[in-house]
Amino acid sequence: MIELPDTPGPSSANPSLLDFGASLVPPTGARELRVDRPGNRYMIEVNFPPMKPDDSRVFVSRLLEAKRKGVRVPYPLGVPQGAPGKPVIDGAGQAGIMLALRDFTPHYRFKEGYWFSIEDENGQHYLHNCRSVGSADAAGEATIQIEPALRHPFLDGAKLHFAKPMIEGLPQGDSWGWQIPVHHLIALSVPIREVA
Repeated sequence: MIELPDTPGPSSANPSLLDFGASLVPPTGARELRVDRPGNRYMIEVNFPPMKPDDSRVFVSRLLEAKRKGVRVPYPLGVPQGAPGKPVIDGAGQAGIMLALRDFTPHYRFKEGYWFSIEDENGQHYLHNCRSVGSADAAGEATIQIEPALRHPFLDGAKLHFAKPMIEGLPQGDSWGWQIPVHHLIALSVPIREVA
């Protein structure tokens, strides 16, 4: 998995939800039916500001390799998410949209819309959004509602990243290119789709 340099950071990002469910629209005008399927995940298009050649050459080189190995970037947070401690999954075999956690900072307050990633036993990150408002108890334990539903059987103790959530996957498209203008300041854009 390839990681990009920390600077320059993205100038903008366009996240989106990849929905594998469907709305069935009957031809008779009857009520629509929503069919949810597991596997929803995220995609993000990350845009970087114009860079000098010494910076852009490193980005280009890493993104070329990322076509084969995948790329991991921090999910851009709009607001600070506090000091969560080092939360982990509390119990293996969890599924669905409710997630039991432990090792939060005692009384850590989480809010609806907070972003976090869960790191599996192989180091792969899965991006999720918090749907709950609440706080951890005095022992640092909490149960939160998430979106999308879990899509991996995480082990007990799998790490959660609230302070710096990551999104990782493969750059999209059969080709990936960049423009070299006359002033040689190269602005890059890369769409990244989670693979799991």
